[in-house]
Amino acid sequence: MTTSSWLIANGEDLQAFLFLVLMAVLFIAERFVGFRQSDGNGPRWRTNAVLTVLSLLSMGIVPISFFGAAVWAESTNFGLLNLAKLPVWVLVAGTLLLRGGISTFTHWLNHRIPWLWRIHRVHHLDTEMDVTTTVRFHPLEIPVSALIGIPLVAILGLSPWVLLLYELLDASVTVITHSNLQLPKWIDRWFCYVFVTPSLHRVHHSSFQPETDSNFGAVFPFWDIIFGTFRKATINPQQSMQIGLAELRGPETQRIIALLLSPLRADTSRLAKPVSMPGQPSEDGPTIVEG
Repeated sequence: MTTSSWLIANGEDLQAFLFLVLMAVLFIAERFVGFRQSDGNGPRWRTNAVLTVLSLLSMGIVPISFFGAAVWAESTNFGLLNLAKLPVWVLVAGTLLLRGGISTFTHWLNHRIPWLWRIHRVHHLDTEMDVTTTVRFHPLEIPVSALIGIPLVAILGLSPWVLLLYELLDASVTVITHSNLQLPKWIDRWFCYVFVTPSLHRVHHSSFQPETDSNFGAVFPFWDIIFGTFRKATINPQQSMQIGLAELRGPETQRIIALLLSPLRADTSRLAKPVSMPGQPSEDGPTIVEG
């Protein structure tokens, strides 16, 4: 059995296994070597657990997956990579890079389009960050993101088996990057230019908007580097910086009904102009602290 056929046969099961095992292992590790100190996590964890279940259930709303779109495109010789006769290594690199680009582009749209932001901000309303934040999404976010990404998968002609390889990376890396852990600085300093790390993604969850609107990549930082949204520095140390959104905090951020109704709340102030935290400089202020 070739690598490609094995991934096609086992990729989705392996993805679920890796996700669950890493969630359990890192949840335990956070109790002993957590990077940030946090009290009163009970309400957060209950909210995040409910939203995770609802988000996983919502995946069934979309009748076709990214993998299904890639299989269709390959079988009909449709899409950019399928039209070109490429060496295997170019096909692998191209599919991984382009799939990462779809993720980054979709995430960027979530921060730029008002109605998408009202859905996506449920993820950013978590006032702390640990592995339970990984799938803290509004139930509409996964189907909406799929509707944006599926046509792009077909148009680009991504390889089905390499796409499954990316999803394995995504299932692993996103759990790690949301964890309340920290890589040694000597590793993180260079590794963050190849894979998204916890310190890099933690910048994205800062409540200071210029930091929130950076580091959109989920697995690879390449597209952020190319388009200038890559950001390592924060104006406050990551151990003490405010996580979440500056304009909406408190018990409401953990109330399921309020979070589910987020798309109906037409608060687009964050999209209109940057929001500075009390005592912080404006968007043009200095960034001085390396994660």
